[in-house]
Amino acid sequence: MKQIVKTFNNLIKKTIFKVWNKTNINFKIGHLNIVKRFNKSIEKTIFKIQNKKGLRLPVSKFNKYLISFISLLFLYLFYLLIPILYDKNWVQKNIENQLLENFKIHFSLSSDISYRILPSPHYLVKDSKILKTEDKIISLADIKTLKVFVSQKNFFDKEKVTLKHIKIKEADFILQRGDLKLLKSNTNNKFSNKKIEITKSSIFLKNNLNEIVSIIKISEAFLYQDEESLLNLFKLRGKIFNIPFSLDYDKNINSLKEEEINILVKKLRLKIFNTSSLDENNVINGKNIISFLNSKINTIYKADEDTVTFNSTNSKLKNSKVNYNGQVSINPFDLRLNINLDNFDLRKLFNPNSILNELIRTNLLFNENVSMSTSITTSSNLKNKIFQNVKINFNAKDGKLNIDKTTLINKKIGLLELANSNLSFESEKLILNTDIIIDIKNHAELFSLLQTNKKFRKPIKNILINLDYDFLSKRINFNNIKIDNNAINDELLRIIEGFNDNELNNWNKSKRLLNIFFEIYEG
Repeated sequence: MKQIVKTFNNLIKKTIFKVWNKTNINFKIGHLNIVKRFNKSIEKTIFKIQNKKGLRLPVSKFNKYLISFISLLFLYLFYLLIPILYDKNWVQKNIENQLLENFKIHFSLSSDISYRILPSPHYLVKDSKILKTEDKIISLADIKTLKVFVSQKNFFDKEKVTLKHIKIKEADFILQRGDLKLLKSNTNNKFSNKKIEITKSSIFLKNNLNEIVSIIKISEAFLYQDEESLLNLFKLRGKIFNIPFSLDYDKNINSLKEEEINILVKKLRLKIFNTSSLDENNVINGKNIISFLNSKINTIYKADEDTVTFNSTNSKLKNSKVNYNGQVSINPFDLRLNINLDNFDLRKLFNPNSILNELIRTNLLFNENVSMSTSITTSSNLKNKIFQNVKINFNAKDGKLNIDKTTLINKKIGLLELANSNLSFESEKLILNTDIIIDIKNHAELFSLLQTNKKFRKPIKNILINLDYDFLSKRINFNNIKIDNNAINDELLRIIEGFNDNELNNWNKSKRLLNIFFEIYEG
C-alpha cells in the first residue's frame, strides 16, 4: 500500500513540474507543500480505513482498481485546473485572436476573466463587446456574459489550446441598416464549424435616424456550419412585437448563392417558407409560400438593395383564387399592395376570427414605423347581391389605421364610400369610426330595389352617416345622419337605430325599416 501511495506521489510531482516547464511560470515553494499535504491526506485516509476497529482491508485487485481510479480522478482534476496558471493578459489576448480567427468577429474582452471546469472547461468573461471596425470603431453589442469553451487536449502547452464553441448570454445587439447588409454579406461566407449559442438577449433594430424600429427578444439562437449536410445554419427562437416566432435559416456551402428560410408564428397560425438565389447582377430571385388557416399564398419576387417587387402565382384564399402584386421597402417599412379576389365574400375579412382581426389584435399595424397602403378589390357579388364592385383600402401610417376611400358600387343606383375613418383596438374591442357617404345617382332605382310605395318616394341625392362599429360584438352606434346636408329628426334616428345589432340584420328587415323611414321622411 505504501508503495502505491509513493508511486502516485511521484506521478503528481512529475506532472506539476511538467506544467511549470511548459507554462514558464515561477511558483513559490508553497505549491509543493500543497502536493505533499494532498498525498499525506490520501495516505492517512487509506491507513485509517485499514486500522478501523474490526476492519481489515486486504490489498485485493478491487482495492487496487479503486485506488487507481481515485488517483486518476484527482490527476484529471489537476490537469483540468492547469489553465488557472496561465497569465490572464495572455488569456485575454489569445481568446480575442481565436474569436476573430474562427468567427471573423471582433470581440473586445474585459479583464474580468475567470476559468471554470464545469460543465466543461471554459473561460467566463464579464461585460465584453462586439465591435465593427470598418470605417470607425462602433459597438454592435454589449454582452453581459460570454463563455468560451476550450478543448482539453493540450493544457500542458498553452499555445496549442483551442476554443470549441462560445455561449453569449444577456446581450444587447444594436443593428442599423448598414449592419444588416453586413450580416447579409457575411452569410455568403462559410460559417465556422464551431457553434455560437445566444440566450436571453435582444436585438434592437434602428433606422438611419438612430430610432428604434423594432425589438427582437431572443430566447435562444444558434449559428454554425453543419459539415455533414454542407449547410450554413442559423436557428432563432424569440419574439417580435410580443409575438413568439421561430426562424430557421439554411445556406448551401457549395454555391453560397442558394438559401432557405422557414418562419413559424403559432399565435397567428402562420407559416412562411422562402427559397432564393442570387444572379450575376446581384439581384435576388426567389419564391415565397405563406400558409395560414386554409389559405396558401405563393409569391414570385425580385429584390435589389432597397426594394422588393412581387406578384402571385396559383394562390388561394380559402376556396377563392387570389391575384396580387406590390412593392415593399424595408427601411423604413413601407408596403404597397394590390389584391384582386375572385368569389370571395369580403365581409369575411372582418369576422372576429379572421386573419385581419388577428393581425390587428397584435398591434403590429399600429406601429409608428410601419406604413402600408393596400387595396382589395372584387367584381363578384356579395351574398345580398346589392353591390357589383367592391374595393376596400387599408392604410397604416404614423401608428394609425384607416379604411378611407373604401367603395361599394351598385351600377344602377350609385356608390357608398368611407371617409375620415379610424380603426382602433382597445380593451379587447376592435372599433371603426367612420363617415359613410352614399351618393345616389338614380333614386328611382333605389326605391324600386326597396319596393317603396310610390307616394313615399322623394328625390334624394346623398346621405351622410357617422357611426361606430364594433367588429367583435357587431354593434352599430349611429352618431349623426344627414340627408342632402340636412340633419334628420329624433323620430327618424330612432328608426335607424333598429340597425344597431348587425347580427340580426338581413335584407327583409332592412327593406322594412328603410320603407318606414322614407314614409316618415318629409324631404
